[in-house]
Amino acid sequence: MDIRFVLPQEVEQLKRNVLTAFPSKTPPALLEAMELELYHPNEGRYLGCFDDNGTLIGSILMMDFTLNVRGVMMPMGAAAYVSTNFLHKKEHIARDLLCVLMHYYCKLGTAVGCLHPFNPAFYRKMGYGHCMEAYFYSPRVSAIRSFGRKQDLCYAEPADKQAVLDYYRAYAARTNGATVHDFMDPHRIFDMPYVVLCRKEGRITGYLTFEFVPVDHYTDMYHDLCVREMIYDDLDTLEQFMTFLASQVDQIERVRIYSHDPALHLMFTNPDSGENRAHDGCIHEIGRRTMGNMIRLFDVTQYFAVQTHTCAPVSRPFVLGVSITDSFLPHNARTYLLRIQDQTVTLLPESSDVQPDTLLTADISDFSSFVIGAVSLSELLRLGRVQLSDPSFARDVQNAIGWDEKPCNYTYF
Repeated sequence: MDIRFVLPQEVEQLKRNVLTAFPSKTPPALLEAMELELYHPNEGRYLGCFDDNGTLIGSILMMDFTLNVRGVMMPMGAAAYVSTNFLHKKEHIARDLLCVLMHYYCKLGTAVGCLHPFNPAFYRKMGYGHCMEAYFYSPRVSAIRSFGRKQDLCYAEPADKQAVLDYYRAYAARTNGATVHDFMDPHRIFDMPYVVLCRKEGRITGYLTFEFVPVDHYTDMYHDLCVREMIYDDLDTLEQFMTFLASQVDQIERVRIYSHDPALHLMFTNPDSGENRAHDGCIHEIGRRTMGNMIRLFDVTQYFAVQTHTCAPVSRPFVLGVSITDSFLPHNARTYLLRIQDQTVTLLPESSDVQPDTLLTADISDFSSFVIGAVSLSELLRLGRVQLSDPSFARDVQNAIGWDEKPCNYTYF
């Protein structure tokens, strides 16, 4: 068995491998660009697993992102299109590929990785933890609140492309969990059929992307309108977007909105989704909570070399011990000592004989979810996912190495 980067002359094997793994999720554009990507990687590099005859039996797309982690833009190694030859399922090929990917990024000093799971349990065994959540709303157009103004909205023109990308990247720089990728960002936004801007006094204050989705109706004049991405600076911009959506009442059945805002349903007079999924005591479905990408720390030491700030001031200086279990990357499996003082986190040398004031014990998957802010320490303690030797330190540990803003990300990879 040989694991190496896929060569251009092996593109047909790669296409077959990806298509059989993702028969309904592989965009035609990915296949069309695949050979060029093998010559000049823009989206990412394909790592392949080959048998002794040189046949491709597994592949993975390695993508280099920048990820906002607790307000710091960090390199992030993403795994995408993890694919195993149908004739070689259950031979641990995906595991071996991911192991090589993780060690590769560790050598580069990339401390964090993400992926979108086909099955969260499969990747949890390899140390990935829950990260991004989103909400899917589908109100009737007539139920969306109109605020009577949308004068600052316009369609994006080709000349606006750089300004929109600059706006998104400024958003990513201040948004926990957001990613930046020079190839993916313009495609994610401008491959959508419609991009609507809000521009006030020459400055972009938000944008949304949308497409039309056919619905089963007696005439083809009716569609749903699907908002894939909606970013805004202020309430006025959001209200103008809502007014725009509410004005589509004549030919749109429902508006499908993907959002990170758990309270967006307050913008609808009737948030009912139209799906019959209610139950006694909760008689209207107002949205669906969905799971996005998972996250993993590849190198805990490197992570704390960068993450040296607290989320909020702590009530007292203390030394926190963090005991990590990691069966997939053994170099992470040890106890770390963190000195917390004022708003600074300092990783002490491994040889230090300082005794911790409290000890946090966690698996790498749950610890990764905690530090990115996907789940709070109190939730992890309540559900028995982690242990803290002295519970009186729980609030200070949360403030020290957790984050109070949940991660948000619109990029699918």
